[in-house]
Amino acid sequence: MIQRSNLLQVFCLGLSVVTYAQAVDASALPAVDTVLLHNFPTQPTALASLTESLFQEYTRTGNTAALVFYSYGMLQQAQYFVSVNDVIHASEYAKTGFFYLDEAVEGNENEPRIRYLRARMDAYLPAELGRCVITLADTELLLKAQWDRDLTAHINAMRYRALQHCRKDEQARQFLAQLKTMEPTGNDSPAWDGEEVTNIILPLVKGH
Repeated sequence: MIQRSNLLQVFCLGLSVVTYAQAVDASALPAVDTVLLHNFPTQPTALASLTESLFQEYTRTGNTAALVFYSYGMLQQAQYFVSVNDVIHASEYAKTGFFYLDEAVEGNENEPRIRYLRARMDAYLPAELGRCVITLADTELLLKAQWDRDLTAHINAMRYRALQHCRKDEQARQFLAQLKTMEPTGNDSPAWDGEEVTNIILPLVKGH
């Protein structure tokens, strides 16, 4: 159960509207487009409605991007319930969000972009939620694939945070020393950059 102190620091997309809008025409995923262009709404009713639309899009199209963003929406709703001290609903929504996030990866094990999206979420959640073990496994696999320099830097940052959250302090120090240079990201999830939009999100939205 999520405790009051374990606030879900749910991943804020922080996408560049211009970058996304210029890169893709209106897709068959209008709810996904809404999230990417405008982020999740903060008003609870609107958030619930958009999240449900994401699940309906996944059911209709089978596009895994819609399922991933549905899981993000459930976690956003869990954050809302934490904020109003409704721990029972917060735990239920978080459990559902993580279940579908994991389902997205397990159903697409050969698609590293989906695994990247899970690691991007999990790495910036509070350590108490215990997702660091999953992030370590994800980033180990991701680092075996070919990525450009910027995406590799993101994956390294996720792995370093996971080592810290799992209290593998010596391994974290050794990993940081091997990297030599890595800018600290702080406790909040960094905004998505153009490389992530172009090479991670858009191919998934377009279905390839």
